Amino acid sequence: MDNWSAWQIFFTTGSVLDYIRYKSIQDAKDTGAITVNREETDEIPNRGTDYKGTEYR
Repeated sequence: MDNWSAWQIFFTTGSVLDYIRYKSIQDAKDTGAITVNREETDEIPNRGTDYKGTEYR
């Protein structure tokens, strides 16, 4: 994934994990390091703006 695609995904979702992916790609390009793309499985799913959040209480 390139820097621009990662930014577009973050801009669309607003997810902290997507920002971290974007920033790690940006930093890797700045330093010349290679990063490994891995899926994050511990993210709580976004249930929308009307979700009360009582499932985790």
